[in-house]
Amino acid sequence: MPELIIEQSIKKLEQPISEEDKFDVRMKMADAYLKIKKPDFAKSTEMLFKAKEIAEKLDNPSLMAKIYGSIANQYSFLNFPDKIKPYLDLSKQQVNKLPNGYEKNFLTARLYIEYGNLEADKENFLVAKKHYQKALKFLGNIGSPSKKNIFQFRRAFYNLGVSYAYLKQNDSAEYFLNKALIIRDNENKEFKYFIYNTLAKVYANENQHQRAIDSLEVVLKEDAFKDNRLKADMYKKLIASYKTLNNQEKYIEYSEKLLELEPDVKDNNLKAINTATTIEQKSLLDKISDKEGHNRLLIFGCGFLILIGGISIFFINQKRKKEKLIYQNFILNLEKNEIKETFEPQEIVQPEIEEKEKVAFSIPSSAETMILEKLSKFEESAKFTNSKLTVASLAVMFKTNPTYLSETIKKNKEKNFNNYINDLRINYICKQILERPEFLNYKISYLAEEAGFSSHSSFTTVFKNVTGISPSAFLREADQKLKNIQ
Repeated sequence: MPELIIEQSIKKLEQPISEEDKFDVRMKMADAYLKIKKPDFAKSTEMLFKAKEIAEKLDNPSLMAKIYGSIANQYSFLNFPDKIKPYLDLSKQQVNKLPNGYEKNFLTARLYIEYGNLEADKENFLVAKKHYQKALKFLGNIGSPSKKNIFQFRRAFYNLGVSYAYLKQNDSAEYFLNKALIIRDNENKEFKYFIYNTLAKVYANENQHQRAIDSLEVVLKEDAFKDNRLKADMYKKLIASYKTLNNQEKYIEYSEKLLELEPDVKDNNLKAINTATTIEQKSLLDKISDKEGHNRLLIFGCGFLILIGGISIFFINQKRKKEKLIYQNFILNLEKNEIKETFEPQEIVQPEIEEKEKVAFSIPSSAETMILEKLSKFEESAKFTNSKLTVASLAVMFKTNPTYLSETIKKNKEKNFNNYINDLRINYICKQILERPEFLNYKISYLAEEAGFSSHSSFTTVFKNVTGISPSAFLREADQKLKNIQ
């Protein structure tokens, strides 16, 4: 029981034990605080930084490699990407100092898993997959899974399965996820919940939504399942699957559960990040006070950094005020259905949908009237969110020819086919964000897919061209607006 581990560890720290033993106790406590009934990320983070102090005091490469990697993993779990790579690089420096053998292979494998996770967080799943494959190679140098390295074997299989799931290579994803599932690890039983969560994503990719729902709801019914972060992600998957199955009752039920859960998840993350930041700042101040001979230079340097920080905050505030104004104007126009481009795009965007140039000519008035009527219905149907939509496929749907359709759009909508479809998509997704609070918690990549874009980058670029601000800024303003209403 994790609570028992924490209690025993506190008693052990009161006894005269070696620094190495203290390090091990702190590491066990950090892990235990994540497994208690209500996980305490702040306490877990605090234990990791106390272990870090011990490792650095001993100047032990093995211990430093382990703790730097663990802190990077914690920051990854807390969605604090700016801190991940620096700690991974520190860990790598220490691993390189170790002699060839079991420990070096083990820690190198763990490093590749963490580097893979960093790429996965940025949605670079092809790169992430290669890192996980390298991790398995180094684990293979060790031999078969043992009690000491079994969790890293499991993580490598699981993360490889996650990469394949996001790459929509479902057979490979299911294969590696099941390999992770069959490995028995009595010390990390909760890891199976993450595996089931990703298997649900694979089933949803294959349009087996009921199977995905069954996998998730079985986990949610287990008394031992207490991870609110993972629970929130499961709720999002259930919302999406029930939406696809047109089960309005369940869709609303899980939307409400997600809204209830999110504040707790965000608050826990914030406390942990504050803990980490406070400890790092204290460490920096301690180093400054230890070097009295450099006080003036350091004071000047700190003053300069504060000045730069103040200037940065000023410009960030100015930028946010501008984004808020753009957001408000866009919402007003959206409500009036009079969306217009209010600024000059900074770059020419490659069209999301290809359209061949057509030679303009007169269209029969009867054909034009018919097309306009169908366009009106089309705009209300949300069929424009089909990512494979082209001017040719829409013409077939309208039982007309692409030239008539294209010219009618240019004449009556005052934009070409690509801009017309992209505007519809962005306006649609903005309305979803404003009208359905659960959309505030979705990733940009999910919003892009929901709107009908084939890539995260094209969605972000088009979104900014249409609204004037980035998707993340829009979500931030929409979230603030919702909080003000509540």
